[in-house]
Amino acid sequence: MEYSINDNGGNATVAIKGNITFSQNVRFRQMLKDISDASVKSCLLDISNVEMVDSAGLGMFLIAKEQSDTENWKLSVTGASGHVETMLKLTKLSDLLA
Repeated sequence: MEYSINDNGGNATVAIKGNITFSQNVRFRQMLKDISDASVKSCLLDISNVEMVDSAGLGMFLIAKEQSDTENWKLSVTGASGHVETMLKLTKLSDLLA
């Protein structure tokens, strides 16, 4: 998993590329730390270049949502398609991260 953060005055967009799986747990948590360190008001995760997410990856989205709620910034996700979109819809995470 690779990511890049574009902070536009407190409104960040994070472009994620690659798979979000258990093996990416440390990298995903680093991404969340980088977002927190940027003191954002809102963050849009662009997952249009993510091809696969496993159950641990879904859990990471929940961790991100909990962190955003705790730190009082808005989290949303865009660009899900194929397998990733199906997984987010089946688990209703798409509603939580809208």
